[in-house]
Amino acid sequence: MQLRHLPLAASLVLILSYSGIAYAANPVPRTCSSAHASVFEQNSTPSGGTGGTGHEPTIPPGGIGGTGHEPTIPPGGIGGTELKASIENSGIGGTGHEPTTPPGGIGGTGIMAAGTLVNVNGVVTVEDYSKQKIQLASGDEICLGDRIASSGDAKAKILFADGAILYLLKNTEISLTEYYYSAKEPKLNRSLVTLSKGDIRSVSGKISKLNPQKYSFQTPASTIRVIGTDFLVTHLQQQEGALEAGTYTKVISGEVSVQSSTSTIKLRAGESSHVMLNGTQSIISGGGGTCTAP
Repeated sequence: MQLRHLPLAASLVLILSYSGIAYAANPVPRTCSSAHASVFEQNSTPSGGTGGTGHEPTIPPGGIGGTGHEPTIPPGGIGGTELKASIENSGIGGTGHEPTTPPGGIGGTGIMAAGTLVNVNGVVTVEDYSKQKIQLASGDEICLGDRIASSGDAKAKILFADGAILYLLKNTEISLTEYYYSAKEPKLNRSLVTLSKGDIRSVSGKISKLNPQKYSFQTPASTIRVIGTDFLVTHLQQQEGALEAGTYTKVISGEVSVQSSTSTIKLRAGESSHVMLNGTQSIISGGGGTCTAP
């Protein structure tokens, strides 16, 4: 990773000022419905049962629309995932992740569009839940379960459905682990982005205000919970120069809670912390390692 050889502030200025050059890709923008075709659009009855997920080669176990995780239809209900013990808490054909039918819908997979890639410069790729890997371009949808990676000279901006903005710098890898937004169902709103390596900047949206307990970021060393804020995160997989490995967090505005295996620290505007790979956490000076405000 070469990003640490220049200040993160300079990189972020580039992100905030570029107009966005779409890298050559498919002429038709990627959508989550096309990226994750309905099970009913697959070859006849898919493995996993009618409307199932394909986890099993035959309809049973799991039942019609089930996942094949259970030898009988309950728990999970018709089309459920066995995460709940009744149809009411799983949804008909839903994913079992929510107490109501959406997201997932009747016969749905629960895979939904979380946002849109509004600017991309350089090579940014995505690997979806089925391990299919493609190159992204401006206008492509970002879907639940996506694993997104930027190359050594790339940067990108994602606009989420709730208005949140996420900037990716070069040599960065994130996964959209959880996402659901509905103004009518604030208690169901949630967002979890996993940062495996590299640098991101996040400007939070409505989920952080409507359901802050379910709005967070994870790295291999820490969990960062957000309260209406603008902040930066860097995760180093190994020591680079004078910088130790681990997760660096700096708050520009608002407040975050950084939790590691050993402690939890609240950071306010202008404060930074470092979490070592062993979980040891401390408040630091100097702009949060590579995390320097633009």
